[in-house]
Amino acid sequence: MRIILAVMSVLVLVCPPVASGQTFGLHGSGGPTMIDSGYSLAAGLGFSAGPRVTFIVDVERTHLSSRVDSDPRGLVSAFRGGTVTLAAPALRVSLLSRDRIGPYGLAGLAAGVSRPNVTNIFPDRISTEVRAPFFGGGIQVPLRNRVTLFAEARMVLVVGKGADDLFAMAPFRAGLAWRF
Repeated sequence: MRIILAVMSVLVLVCPPVASGQTFGLHGSGGPTMIDSGYSLAAGLGFSAGPRVTFIVDVERTHLSSRVDSDPRGLVSAFRGGTVTLAAPALRVSLLSRDRIGPYGLAGLAAGVSRPNVTNIFPDRISTEVRAPFFGGGIQVPLRNRVTLFAEARMVLVVGKGADDLFAMAPFRAGLAWRF
């Protein structure tokens, strides 16, 4: 993350045209998770060094529901579900400038806490520190001078300290961003 900030700082100091395109932004979004039932909420800040590259920092909270599945042979599998809260810095790159409707891609590495659900099968209340590399993409739609509607999907691999602390999440969120 320090490398990204250093590169952005050098670009701003060395290239005045890049500096003229700088903006800050606030954004918020929410939506369902795609693979497991649940929901995801996020809010954050962004810094655009130019019209196509934005460094964002989100605070996101995703909740996955618990489930128990069985097959005709009598085998039972259980997923504990739970709530994952992450601080998620990312780099977002748009194919077109932010004044046009267009796709973008993003990638980052988040850190936070996982709090699995307490169920009859999993009676222990625990909390685990996690790391979560992620990537995704979306589409941005400018609405007004500085307001943009966006929708994005991410694939997040949540990795904890224990062997059973590895799972994936796929949140789909839509929201609004305001540049100032």
